[in-house]
Amino acid sequence: MEINQTIREIRSISSRSEEIFLQLGNLFPSLLNRDGGTSLKTLKGLFSTLSKSDVDSSAKESALFTDYGAKYNPLFDQLNKKIDDIKKLDKMIAEIKEDSEQMELIALNAMVISIKSGEKGQAFSRITENLQRLSNDMFLFSDKLSDEESQLLDHINTLKKIFSGILDSQKSLSAKGNTGSNEIREVIQSVSDPIATMEYNIDSIYPPIQKAMEGLQLQDMIRQALDHVLRCFDELGKTPSTSSNIDEQLDYVSFNIAIYQLMSEVLRDISGYVSDSCSIFDTNWNKVVEKLDSVETEKNNFEHRFLAENTIGTENLEKRMNALIESFQLMLGEFNNYHVVQKDLLHTCQNITERARTIYAVFDNLKPVMSRLHHVRILQQIEVAKNDAIKSVQDSVTDMDNLIQSANSSLDSMQELLEGFIAETSLMLTTFTTSISKDNENMVALRVEKNKFFEDLKQKRDLLANVIQDFTVFPEGFQNKCVTVQQNLKDLRKIGEELESFIRSMRASEQELSQQKARLLNEKGLSTWDIRNNRFSELIKQFTITAHKEAAGKLSGLAVEKGSASGEVTLF
Repeated sequence: MEINQTIREIRSISSRSEEIFLQLGNLFPSLLNRDGGTSLKTLKGLFSTLSKSDVDSSAKESALFTDYGAKYNPLFDQLNKKIDDIKKLDKMIAEIKEDSEQMELIALNAMVISIKSGEKGQAFSRITENLQRLSNDMFLFSDKLSDEESQLLDHINTLKKIFSGILDSQKSLSAKGNTGSNEIREVIQSVSDPIATMEYNIDSIYPPIQKAMEGLQLQDMIRQALDHVLRCFDELGKTPSTSSNIDEQLDYVSFNIAIYQLMSEVLRDISGYVSDSCSIFDTNWNKVVEKLDSVETEKNNFEHRFLAENTIGTENLEKRMNALIESFQLMLGEFNNYHVVQKDLLHTCQNITERARTIYAVFDNLKPVMSRLHHVRILQQIEVAKNDAIKSVQDSVTDMDNLIQSANSSLDSMQELLEGFIAETSLMLTTFTTSISKDNENMVALRVEKNKFFEDLKQKRDLLANVIQDFTVFPEGFQNKCVTVQQNLKDLRKIGEELESFIRSMRASEQELSQQKARLLNEKGLSTWDIRNNRFSELIKQFTITAHKEAAGKLSGLAVEKGSASGEVTLF
């Protein structure tokens, strides 16, 4: 064995092993550091915030649309009642129009009779002419009432249609919102299990990494033991190789044999330490590799199923996100329809109120006509009572009186109906428009919320596009570090193999020295030899390692220490 070359090689082993343990000592903690971002975390966070935003948005939507129909069903009932009231009003107007036509006809007949009566019938003729004009006015006003009533009915029917449109729009909004929420939940549900499985397997990688770090505990023992071997070799190099004195030669050979024996034992222990470290590393790192392979398979499956552009079926996340965005665009368009209908609704409510007041204004014009008719009717009766020449129109006057009484009764009923209709309709529409305005405010707030959610959805789609470009499940550099760990473990096993080679070389050198010692002992006629050189004995004392004190003690004649823990290194 060439000592200087061997020293260089052992120093190389010491340096390389120290570098390996140093790298592993840095790599393992960095692998356990999980602060780095990954696409998997980004994707999970993306869908988590999307789910929360959807829940918040849906909650506000649900609060607005819940029992919306029941809330406004009473209005439909009231509107139907008002339509029934208008039908009653229509009947009253028709009765007044009919009475007006009858009065005009009777007045015409009475005028013919009065004209035939000559000069004696002139007064009655003028009264009857006035009555005819008034009955015609009443007909015209009642006709005007009929027109206004018809327009009022049209407005109320329009209101019902508009309100039905609002309900349909709200149902459509609610349906589109529910559909969008269901689609979001389906997307989240479809990816949650694969993500959870990957996370579970990723989490299971870290305990064996932590466990593998226990293999680092032997690094100091390996380093110190190698230093001990180097110091032994260093002394071998300082020992004279030749001497003419056989005793000196026996001391030299015996010392070298002892040193080789001690180094062999130390190297065997170092090899054992390396083997133990490798065993700890390999046992746990194989689990890491197994989990890495499992995660890689799941990652590839996830990419193929959800991220690949050519994904078969409807699971491609980017396509589903685009579909969600389109769905919400339609929903936002429905908001526009709702607001248009809302404006028409408020405008129609105003028209109904104005039309009801117009009817009442027309009715107010009828009342003085009716009063004058009563006055003319009285004048007619007086004239008939004092003028025998027109006694024949008595029946006509009586019929006229009955018609005026009938019209007056219809007018009284109409007044009562109109006053109630206007008061109730005004209160109903005021309450309704207040409620609608409040709902409109809520709808505006909901639209703002949906717009915010819509923008958030588009941002998440863009974020998803970035994830798809480079889908990662471990922090940056994690897998490269794993490759470096693998290489270091391979290099450490190689060092173990080199140590075994050194042990074999030392045994060979020891055997050569033992043969030389046997020849020298034979020359001296001895069977054993105790080292006499004090320097050699002192050197042996210096190279003590607790696990080898017995061997060192035998060489130096020292007593063996008891109770020392195996593996502790002490260099003096």
